[in-house]
Amino acid sequence: MSVIITGHEKGGTGKSALATSFASKIIQGGASAVVVDTDATATAAGWNAIRESREISPAVPVIQQTMSPAPAVIEMASKYDAVVVDVGARDYTKLRDLARICDLWVAPTTVGQGDLTSTVRLYEALSGFHGLHKHGHIPFVVVFNRVSSSWNTTEEEDARSFLEEMCPGIVLLKAHIKERKAWRDAGRLGLGVSEMPGREASKAIDEFGSFYNEALLHHSKA
Repeated sequence: MSVIITGHEKGGTGKSALATSFASKIIQGGASAVVVDTDATATAAGWNAIRESREISPAVPVIQQTMSPAPAVIEMASKYDAVVVDVGARDYTKLRDLARICDLWVAPTTVGQGDLTSTVRLYEALSGFHGLHKHGHIPFVVVFNRVSSSWNTTEEEDARSFLEEMCPGIVLLKAHIKERKAWRDAGRLGLGVSEMPGREASKAIDEFGSFYNEALLHHSKA
């Protein structure tokens, strides 16, 4: 079993879209997966309702558990190959309890200063929980999400430099995910981004695939 968290303390970083796409990708690969939606906004649960109404196969089960989700995650981990947890909260008790049991924590962030500052706070909070983890160190990585597709911007490079300076030893994935319409369409249709049809989605699919493979590589090393 694996517990994979896409989590941040701040909303709007794309946690839910990554969580649902991650789970659907796992299922496409022949393993079983469930999404545990701990966020009061219930974005993942709403995505699943659309998927079920459209009778899309394979099913991607989503359960809502906003209060004390760790016991539910542990229970689901005994039933599925992977539990993907969508976490969005400044409730550090919830974050601590999930950090203790995760096999990989992926924190998506945009390059905006508000998100970067929040990422620093999350890194500092999780750093204080390392001793509680089963391996003595929380496998925490950051992926830049919703990056501008403009070729001449240095925003991502600047954001990487900022986090490296503020968070010694932080793991920033080389893969990034750019702002693309395919992600909005996937949410509207109840699809994982890798399930999106057509040539227009190919860049989003490729970028997500690179992120997925690099994240799983860090998972295997954890």
